Amino acid sequence: MGMGKIDVTFNCAEEPVSVTTPASTLHVSSPPPFKLETADFNSELHARPSIYFTGPAIVEHIAFMPLDGAIKEFHDSLKVDDEISVRVERHTEFVTVTRLRKLHSEPGRWPESDLTEDDFARLAGLYAPRLVCHVSILVLGDPPEELGPVLKSFDFGDTAASSIGGGSAQVCSDFRVRPDNSSRIILFNKDLNAHRLGRMVRRICEVETYRAMALLGLPEARRLAPLLGAYDAELVQLTNRNLSTPAHQHKDLLNEITVLSSHIISATAETRNRFGATAAYAKIVEERIALLRETHVPGFQRFGTFVERRFKPAVRTCEATALRLEQLSRATMHLLDLLQTRIQVEIEFQNATQIQAVADRAATQVKIQRAVEGFSIIAISYYLMSLLKLIYETADHAGFHFDPVIMLIAVPVVVGTVAITILRVRHALKGEN
Repeated sequence: MGMGKIDVTFNCAEEPVSVTTPASTLHVSSPPPFKLETADFNSELHARPSIYFTGPAIVEHIAFMPLDGAIKEFHDSLKVDDEISVRVERHTEFVTVTRLRKLHSEPGRWPESDLTEDDFARLAGLYAPRLVCHVSILVLGDPPEELGPVLKSFDFGDTAASSIGGGSAQVCSDFRVRPDNSSRIILFNKDLNAHRLGRMVRRICEVETYRAMALLGLPEARRLAPLLGAYDAELVQLTNRNLSTPAHQHKDLLNEITVLSSHIISATAETRNRFGATAAYAKIVEERIALLRETHVPGFQRFGTFVERRFKPAVRTCEATALRLEQLSRATMHLLDLLQTRIQVEIEFQNATQIQAVADRAATQVKIQRAVEGFSIIAISYYLMSLLKLIYETADHAGFHFDPVIMLIAVPVVVGTVAITILRVRHALKGEN
């Protein structure tokens, strides 16, 4: 292209759009925070533009995931050096490197890549990352009248092909993974201009990238399948035991249900983000396939149909696993609530029994207290009468003679006085309580 090396940075929501300027350029102060946020939102509308080009070219698109799973900087970069363009894009979970190399003429066989996966990883600024997908797209001219011989010359097997963009291009792929971990796609350009061609290549790359990212949930679903079967069987067993377990064994049953619930919650927490991402990526794949606007090529299965028929069952497996985990969690919590309710009812029954026993003992104590009060009246009256008799006899020996009727009258007086005094004391105690 006769151009020098150009470095342009497209920032997303975390940073404002910036372009490096010479040192002599007047420095402009940063805008207020609210204007900065507005600029970030506006820059997101222009984030990740396509690489626009014409003519035959080979596009290599690789997606990596960092080993620690963290993307620290969210910005895109584009480097153009003569006939090679490299774009690095950082997403939430992965980093993509798209390298476009223009060809002087249409090749007779597949062009060999001049970079290894380690070279692409260094372009992405990652060390020994996890490879998610590697797509190699060969962009050629008008589609041939006989597609079969051309595909055979590029070592394509059973191929899916579609006319896309309203018949403006044709895409072909056998979806086989080669020894270099890449899958190959041929895009025949009929009348797409540079902008439409760049967008079409980007959509195809996104279909493959998001399809691979969505399928990351499938190993987790397969790993959980036997565990969920075991959890189901254990839940049925614990439910049946809940119906027949006596009260004194509820603690053991409660511990086992709690352990099962902990395992299910742990599995849910471990896979919730992965299955959620699978659903989101699958939605993007469907949208990108729809944007291709496919039409049928005679003798070939459509590109999008091939992807969806083999992709959707995997996505549904992840969705079913996530739903199964959620249902198991709800069922376990429901069983736990039932057992706790049963234990609570039994505890309340025991408390009611104990309260009734306490009430019965209190009633008995009241009866005993009343009997003791009666005996107390008799005993106190007896001691008082004995004292009066002693006084009477002593006075009689001293020469003071009283009528014996006085002692007879003193008996009801003493008994009544003692009874009234005791009753007043009891009423006073009740008033204090």
